[in-house]
Amino acid sequence: MKRSKKLLSVLLGAATAVCLVPGGALSEDAVLKGDMNGDSILNDEDVSLFNERLMNRASFTDKQYALADINGDGKVNVYDLMRLKKNTYSRRDTLPEGTWLGYSSAGTKYYTFSGGKCTTTEEKTGKTASFECSVKDGKFTLGTNTSDISWNSSENFILKRSDGSTEKFCYYGKETINWSGLYTGDWLAVNGSSKRSFNIRGVSGTMNGKHFIYKKNGSKLDFIFDDGTNLSATVSRIDSMHLSMKWSNGTTERFTLRNITVKDGITYINGILIANKTYSLPSTYNPGGILPEALSAYYALQADGAKNGLTYWITSGFRTYSYQAQLYQNYAARDGYAMADTYSARPGHSEHQTGLAIDINVAGDNFGYTPESKWLAANCWKYGFIIRYPKDKQSITGYKYEPWHVRYLGKELAKEVYDSGLTLEEFLCIDSKYKS
Repeated sequence: MKRSKKLLSVLLGAATAVCLVPGGALSEDAVLKGDMNGDSILNDEDVSLFNERLMNRASFTDKQYALADINGDGKVNVYDLMRLKKNTYSRRDTLPEGTWLGYSSAGTKYYTFSGGKCTTTEEKTGKTASFECSVKDGKFTLGTNTSDISWNSSENFILKRSDGSTEKFCYYGKETINWSGLYTGDWLAVNGSSKRSFNIRGVSGTMNGKHFIYKKNGSKLDFIFDDGTNLSATVSRIDSMHLSMKWSNGTTERFTLRNITVKDGITYINGILIANKTYSLPSTYNPGGILPEALSAYYALQADGAKNGLTYWITSGFRTYSYQAQLYQNYAARDGYAMADTYSARPGHSEHQTGLAIDINVAGDNFGYTPESKWLAANCWKYGFIIRYPKDKQSITGYKYEPWHVRYLGKELAKEVYDSGLTLEEFLCIDSKYKS
């Protein structure tokens, strides 16, 4: 049997494996086969209780009967007792080797054991630590902490701490997991009109709700799903927020990182503050003006423009929620709401409220024909800005072409967006549409 199949068996909670739920989280009713007294480890007491019930000196409860069917053949007999004794005693002084996934209420850790030494990596933070480790008489010592160790198979074991907490371990492989090389995050995979959602945490995750673990070997990824399906792909990095995944069947998907968080009513996608027709800002959000980093970048742009004989000035910068409401209503009264929606944001949906957007020179179509407009479009990314509403993209951004409207993203991200040739909505795979 291939190693990946064995690992899948462990993660699925097979007859000889710790019961885990998708994603590696511990199930509330997770059970350990042969654990007759329910203390989460296998020891002498479990063997004694099993033997008593098997010899009819006591009866099994329904739950105990299910736990006692260790080999999963639907019967409880001496073969299960033999398996329990083997699981309890044959490996009790075995020191783990290789890389293991450790699951506990505190989160997931990766453990790499080698010759009496152990390195741990926290899945959430990537924080590492190194310890000496040893095992004797069923007692496992990691650094200064000693726990009872209980092996349920050659590829999973449990540590029970002195405070009663447990940590369940599943074998991952011989290789060390490189935390910084993982693909943790929420991804939208697109191939034409086809879309799939990948939610990855460390080396496990879900695809459209189907759980998998994956193993990384250079640029090759092997995905192992709960239903036994194995998929392989070659991955390449496009930029900080995009991957290209070429599957073994020849199809290619573009993966877009899309970690969406909302804090105090403000939406951030991959840490980028978003305000468009889909995502709004609360009326109370007020940074007080153009943010310093954006203003400083603008002054650098303005100065370099002057060296090229170009003149730039700010015609509109920060706007409060109330001012945007007044502006929008004035436009709607003049042109109607449908027309106003093509060039003016409703209150709470304007980028100007973020303090990161600037209208440069003349906010009118004629600006697009000026030398200042052409230089701005070709060079603003060097200062951390993008042309926010490009030409022929109204169906995507929600707004007509505005060559005068720039949005500050920072130099690195602005370059990525510029190089991609995409709008910010396309770059992040998000919509810009009012709900009503």
